[in-house]
Amino acid sequence: MSSVLLIDDEVLVRRGFRHALEEAGDLVVVGEASGVAEGLRLAQRHRPRVVITADVTELVRLRACARGVIALAGEGSDAQLHQVLTDGARGFLLKRASHEELLAAVRAVARGHAYLCAEVTGRLLDRFEILPPPEEVDRGLGLLSERERQVLARMARGRSNDEIARELYLTCATVKSHVSHILAKLGQPNRMHAALFAQRLGLLTRTG
Repeated sequence: MSSVLLIDDEVLVRRGFRHALEEAGDLVVVGEASGVAEGLRLAQRHRPRVVITADVTELVRLRACARGVIALAGEGSDAQLHQVLTDGARGFLLKRASHEELLAAVRAVARGHAYLCAEVTGRLLDRFEILPPPEEVDRGLGLLSERERQVLARMARGRSNDEIARELYLTCATVKSHVSHILAKLGQPNRMHAALFAQRLGLLTRTG
């Protein structure tokens, strides 16, 4: 069970996030705060695994109290993204994030990984040209089996190989084999690029 602390001055945002997180079953909200001063006190008291905060003015201090901090924003400019990542945020979400994206972000950061929302990921992919040309994208996706698409979608959600194996009733060795085949077929250098690739293409929402 991963513990989460919410910091946001909007009650409805906190209420919606709490409901989504606690409904998941493997996450528990240990506190809520409307401001960062109160949030710091709660973080020091509860030492949550993940802090989700819309107030990033004390991000460095919050980071010292949790395994990871997810910065929350209304829109999220490139300058803001750069600043929060520089200050040590492990995740970045927009307030309009879907329940699925919220859960994926919290689970990823709780495991020590990083997570950027799909909208921001898309901008980064455009800027750094991580994706191959469209014709190569179509050709690569066409080579994937249905099972490989399912594995790729779960990679995009931040699942580990062990978690993918449990969800799809496969062995870890089989999942590793699928991941290797996916990287080769899509021409991606590593797991992170493949996950970003899948988020950009919408496989996260289109594949079960």
